[in-house]
Amino acid sequence: MDSDLKIYAKGKAFESGVYDLRSLELLLSSYRSILDRLIAVQLGHRQLPDKTKRQLNYDVKINEGSIEFLVNFVLDHPETIAVLAQDGGYQLSVILTKLYRDAISLREVASKFIEKGLAFNIKINNSFNWGSRNTNIVVEDSEIIIPEPKILFAAQATKYFTDKVLGKIDGENIEKVELTSPEETFILDGTKRGIIGRDKQILPASLTIVGRLDMIAFSTHRGAIISDSERFPVTWDERIRAKMQRIADKEGILFTVNPVIDHSRLNNDAIGFHVLDCKQQQESMDL
Repeated sequence: MDSDLKIYAKGKAFESGVYDLRSLELLLSSYRSILDRLIAVQLGHRQLPDKTKRQLNYDVKINEGSIEFLVNFVLDHPETIAVLAQDGGYQLSVILTKLYRDAISLREVASKFIEKGLAFNIKINNSFNWGSRNTNIVVEDSEIIIPEPKILFAAQATKYFTDKVLGKIDGENIEKVELTSPEETFILDGTKRGIIGRDKQILPASLTIVGRLDMIAFSTHRGAIISDSERFPVTWDERIRAKMQRIADKEGILFTVNPVIDHSRLNNDAIGFHVLDCKQQQESMDL
């Protein structure tokens, strides 16, 4: 292998040396972002610092007759990533490929719980030997046990761009995309599209938020609540549409809501709320 990494895509979008521009741009931009985020996680960050971005670049060659990107890391200041750069990118490419493999494996395991409507917890067990060729993710009852927190961070950090690529893998125009290091190949194909699924869930627990309804789209039952200088995206059902219209842009409204979480983020942080009821504070005091 004459490069640090190879990205190879197969499908009608890349046949006969004539490439579909949108598919080409999608692969280049998405995999650049995926690699940036994997390197950031490996260095202990959620995003790649601007200083490191300026010191790390990629040389890319496209092989004729296929869509095959040959990626070499250009390390202007190798000390930035210490031992990972001592061999010119070999070790870094191996670690990134394995980290991405494990991140997608974690999402696949989590998606099986989500499909069944089951709750799960992610437990980190550092006694595992991370980076081995063996399966490092273990399921015990409702626990998903991983050997290294970086796997969870990588799954979260690469989710958006991975889903963009998977959304375009249709078995025809794009059949699969391979990421290859000198030691292994990781493949994204139609078998992994399940991790995109519908992962949002409205929790049954109810909360009360005091605030103001803002940024309203009554036709789609969407808006935002401003409370304590924070903005929370909200939805509601048709049955309370008239009430929501009456209190729009008024301060001090009591909203009874259910939290909405997105399991695909692999945590239980609320991404928004579903409004069950709303009323002005003086109405509740009169009661």
